[in-house]
Amino acid sequence: MDYLAILLLVFFSWALIHNLIPINKRRRLPPPPGPRPFPIIVNILVLGSHPHRSLAKLSKTFGPIMSLKLGSRTTIVISSPDMAEEVLKKKDQAFSSRTVPDVIHVHNHHKISIAWLPASSQWRTLRRACATKIFSPQQLDATQTSRQRKVQELLDFVGESCRRGEALDIGEAAFTTVLNSLSDTFFSVDLFSLNTDSSQEFKDVVWRIMEEIGKPNVVDFFPILRPFDPQRAYARTNIYFGKLLKYFDEIIEERIRSRAPKWILRTAMMC
Repeated sequence: MDYLAILLLVFFSWALIHNLIPINKRRRLPPPPGPRPFPIIVNILVLGSHPHRSLAKLSKTFGPIMSLKLGSRTTIVISSPDMAEEVLKKKDQAFSSRTVPDVIHVHNHHKISIAWLPASSQWRTLRRACATKIFSPQQLDATQTSRQRKVQELLDFVGESCRRGEALDIGEAAFTTVLNSLSDTFFSVDLFSLNTDSSQEFKDVVWRIMEEIGKPNVVDFFPILRPFDPQRAYARTNIYFGKLLKYFDEIIEERIRSRAPKWILRTAMMC
């Protein structure tokens, strides 16, 4: 037997054991109602090519709260406004943690990102820093002039392109404006210029990261396959995140050099 055949044999054996043999018989509460899972593939095929439509249809049968078995993970689906308010507003502390997709683990992003950290002391520290140092009313008011200037630069750029009769990618121009507005807030510098195509590569990297995070990944359903990365999603995301972090590292290093005393810069250059 070749390597692939052995891998498939191990995978299907594990899936059969996991889904057909109850591992913990002392479960205190049964899961909410849901469609009956099939062996191995469980409820994955129930989602179909349009999961939002499939879930809406299933909610008419199983109610506003139902459970789906997606691989080795039991997923609870909320499909009513009242139930969503109960979970997200009234019981937000109990449900604040989330399942982290496998691709988010690249560069240990799940350990440092406020978007993926559980409600911990580190998460509270980052949240407090964002609330007081970046997104507080005082800070937003202080950067209002900068944002208005970026919008005016976009309008001037569009007007100049119209006068010249040149073709204009308004999506890329708007993306560059938003990106420069954010970078000016965080780093006090513009990342790219509206007069060049320099932001296209950055935009492509961000878009590819979003695509990889949004794609279904078999590893998220069957974590036993994580070391093999069968869809190569982790490998691709690792490359894209590396490029993104390189952009930020260069900005941070430039800011450090610009603020360092001249004698430190001369010493660094000599070394």
